[in-house]
Amino acid sequence: MILIILLGAIAGTLVGILPGLGSSAGLALLFPVTLGMEASMALVFLASIYLGSMYGGRVTSILINIPGDAAAIVSTFDGYPMMTQGRGGIALGISAVSSFIAGVISLLILAIFAPLLADLALYFAAPEYFALILFGIAAIASLTDRGYLKSIIMAVLGFLLSTIGLDFISGTGRYEYSPHLIEGLDFVAVIIGLYAIGEILFNIERSFKLNMKKGNMKLGNIFPSWRDIKGTFASTIRGTGIGTFFGVLPGAGASLSTFLSYSVEKGQSKEPDKFGKGKMEGLAGPEAANNASVGGSLIPTFALGIPGSATTAILLGVLIIYGLQPGPRIFDTSPDVVWTIIVGLFIANILLLFANIFLVPSFIKMMYYGQWYLNGIVVFICVIGAFSLAYTVFNVWVAIAFGILGFFFKKLDYPTAPFILALILGPLAEDSFRQALIMSHGDFSIFIARPTSLIIMIAAVLFLLYPIVKQLISKKKS
Repeated sequence: MILIILLGAIAGTLVGILPGLGSSAGLALLFPVTLGMEASMALVFLASIYLGSMYGGRVTSILINIPGDAAAIVSTFDGYPMMTQGRGGIALGISAVSSFIAGVISLLILAIFAPLLADLALYFAAPEYFALILFGIAAIASLTDRGYLKSIIMAVLGFLLSTIGLDFISGTGRYEYSPHLIEGLDFVAVIIGLYAIGEILFNIERSFKLNMKKGNMKLGNIFPSWRDIKGTFASTIRGTGIGTFFGVLPGAGASLSTFLSYSVEKGQSKEPDKFGKGKMEGLAGPEAANNASVGGSLIPTFALGIPGSATTAILLGVLIIYGLQPGPRIFDTSPDVVWTIIVGLFIANILLLFANIFLVPSFIKMMYYGQWYLNGIVVFICVIGAFSLAYTVFNVWVAIAFGILGFFFKKLDYPTAPFILALILGPLAEDSFRQALIMSHGDFSIFIARPTSLIIMIAAVLFLLYPIVKQLISKKKS
């Protein structure tokens, strides 16, 4: 069983590193391997892949600014700047330690409080989800340091592009000028272009070189110190809480929790201007939220039979295939399988921590000796990653187009975080909004009539007003 956990964790890490795959694709690809295994062994293997992919997604985010999946986008904000400053090893180490701490705590919460937290998720219906998404967008837009108006423009642009494709409720096609657009823009192709190709174009223009010398290869410069770990511990704990909570909510998942964690860290920091320039707290918090969402998303999956994410939806299907019935009684009817999965994830967390820490020198050496060929390598990975999404050249052109856009966004100092978050969550926001109106027969008061929705809406408005109030106060002081 431990060997199966180790193999699953390593396979998941490799899946997370490859741009465009992510945990859902990894589970879908490797599920056939489990056919013929016992139920507990198969599920532990798949759960280890899920956890390993969360660890792996940060590697390319930090080293070459290519997020392995949507949840790893936030790791590029401060992880990649640390890499360019010659602190890539420290960034990888901090993210591994934060991920480990968050994973262990979230799994403890899963083991102890699963029924209680599952009941809490029942209070969230379509109005609350819509309010929650608005809050996420408002938080990330209001806390950016690149201009409030620019952030709002980018969020609106992201929402507009998210409407491309078939309408979920009516089935009507919108803006599908090509058959490839029926399902909308593939956000992974957009991410590959915006972050990776855009960054390469920007670096070529300014003849940028990584700040890596032979001296950076010393162990003291590769591994984070105890002081670094202690300094980011509070951020890790906050990220763990956010990741676990939003992991419980079906559909919210790791993407929203990482963006919100970053917003929280930046909002409470005494040095918010250093975020986006290699601030360790801006990496530790979101990485913790990312891994904590694994334990959180398993809570409704086991306790209610409602998947907390796309990946747990696959796990839910596997549970049913093996004749198990997810829901409130699973802890009584199949305790051996459930507890084997939970204990297996604890072991996977420990194995992944050591594997990632010991692989840091290899990653750094690879970057040191390959830095002169980095642009060509990254472009090759981008093209292969974009093509492998649906095995069409169309996604390669999408990546190139958004790479050019990403270059101009960077030149004109437009923040990409609000754009990406709106693009990813736009369909969920639209579906939740329209489902809420169907529930209320077209009455918009449903968004303020429900207490939970009203509280989240007020919080979103406060976040939107925060930059304006802050600017008025600074003007009054000056």
